[in-house]
Amino acid sequence: MKISFNTEALQPMSEWLINRKRCGKGDEKELRKILSLPDYKVEFDRYADPSLPVCGVSFEEAVDFFMNFDKKEFLNPRLQYKKDSFIAFYNDIEQRMKKIGEFTALDNEDHKVMETLLKNGLPDSLLDGMPQLHIILIISIGNSMGWPYGDYIDYDAANLNLFDGKDDFLHVTAHEIHHLFTGQILFPDGITPQDFFLQNFAYEGLAVHFCNNLATVNKKAKYIDRTYAMDKDDTAFYESHFDEIFNMIKEDYKACGEKTYDEVKDAVSKYEQFEFMGKSIKQYPTYYFGCYMWGLIDLFYGKEELFKAFDVPGKFTELYNGIAEEKYKL
Repeated sequence: MKISFNTEALQPMSEWLINRKRCGKGDEKELRKILSLPDYKVEFDRYADPSLPVCGVSFEEAVDFFMNFDKKEFLNPRLQYKKDSFIAFYNDIEQRMKKIGEFTALDNEDHKVMETLLKNGLPDSLLDGMPQLHIILIISIGNSMGWPYGDYIDYDAANLNLFDGKDDFLHVTAHEIHHLFTGQILFPDGITPQDFFLQNFAYEGLAVHFCNNLATVNKKAKYIDRTYAMDKDDTAFYESHFDEIFNMIKEDYKACGEKTYDEVKDAVSKYEQFEFMGKSIKQYPTYYFGCYMWGLIDLFYGKEELFKAFDVPGKFTELYNGIAEEKYKL
């Protein structure tokens, strides 16, 4: 597995922000120049794709945000959500940037950790074609800690303090690489609207199960190890409301039998928001409940049967209902 690091935009933007703090205002001309660097072009391309989650930040909106993040509210919900955590980063930017070096290189042992996670969590046939990957470390225009896009894994340096050291970084990087591959097998031709609904939970859920090692209500962790980089408050919320949320998912699943694919997308969207049941969250319900439902299949049947279920209409529900407690059957 070949991985390189792209950091060319990191120093110019951090220096621009430090100078903004020192002078009390930012140089807009210089900011526009920085936001035109190649690494930011990858970000703008990704955030311009409406088919991907956590999107919708334009070049002009990014300019406005960096010029005014501590002076105004933002109509774009992604930027408004980003605002408070970014101000905390900005206020401590000098110290935060000193710690970035821990995340700018990988040794042989690091590669082995990620390769083991991916080998355990993906079909063998997919791993043979792994491309060279590029990790971008950047002060991001968006509000996501990290995401995959093409051959890139993008990390927001403003949020790297949320990692509990290098191990978290490795497990989350494996999580993002896992997305690159599961994206190739999701939503095959011929699946039903109900399958489509459930496979939307697999994208995050399986990455969490295989790479973050999350235990959920009714499902143990994949490994005898700790959980990596999962928000504890979100996890506690999902655990305490497990039955209520699962029943909501179950009702939506049943209703999808009579819906079009566009209507199913609308049904899924409420589980991919940073506000859910009146609570601000960092990790969508698809993370936790996808981990539970799809991870359960892996633990009982193994990964080969798990991934076969993507291609056969109704197969996931058959496997899941065969092992779930009665009140949790779909």
